[in-house]
Amino acid sequence: MMLVIGLQFIYLSPASSVTTLNVYAAVSLTNALNAIKTQYQNANPGVNIVYTFGASGTLLSQIQAGATADIFISAANDQIDVLQNSSPSKLVAGTRKNIVRNRLVLITPTTSPSPGTAALNSINGLTNANIRGIAIGDYTGTPPVVPAGDYARQVLTKRGIFNSVSSKLYRTSNVRNVLTAVENKTLVSGGVSRAIDAGFVYRTDALISNKVRIADTALTTDSETIVYPLGILTRTTVLSTARSFSSYLSSSTAQNIFKNTYGFILP
Repeated sequence: MMLVIGLQFIYLSPASSVTTLNVYAAVSLTNALNAIKTQYQNANPGVNIVYTFGASGTLLSQIQAGATADIFISAANDQIDVLQNSSPSKLVAGTRKNIVRNRLVLITPTTSPSPGTAALNSINGLTNANIRGIAIGDYTGTPPVVPAGDYARQVLTKRGIFNSVSSKLYRTSNVRNVLTAVENKTLVSGGVSRAIDAGFVYRTDALISNKVRIADTALTTDSETIVYPLGILTRTTVLSTARSFSSYLSSSTAQNIFKNTYGFILP
């Protein structure tokens, strides 16, 4: 009996020492954050990082509904502003910071492009009649559901062509779905399959796919600066671990992964 009790203690003790950190993050960070997770957990074996990726607006709604998030990293200021400006604030004071920046690009398929996409080399070229469908993140809502879609809306508006291309815009639930739609050259919208000739994603999304090419890069003056702000939520029960991971994301190790492996811009 003493042996059995001893074995139970040996097997149960390690599990009780593991701290779970729940990180809600913009889907465009998926590849980079997964690589960083591996490095961080190797250095901190007592921590288990659990990611929930999605559109920043969707994640915000989940957090507002009570999701067990410790850290939130959005792809724009608007979504995290909501949490910080709540009364009382839902962010731990002094924990908000920008992790990385990005650029918005216009992409087209590389495989069997249509005549319109083969010749497309500028954002203004989207007004061409040969361009049938443009995939864009859902820019509706306050704050917007998909920051990439809202940045794209800003760019099209600044260029003075939003109204002329609006009938070609087909919204998706997150920026990675835009990438998939352009890769597949099709998107089901309103129950109808639409031909997709182009789409707006972050530069880092375009770089992970060999099925798309970058036709143009939006000017930094065409939209708000594309930033990824992080905040630690006041509901966390693992504050010291959250602070540790937040600090790690700003370390040279993590920043090198963001920049050199996945093409993000340092803050």
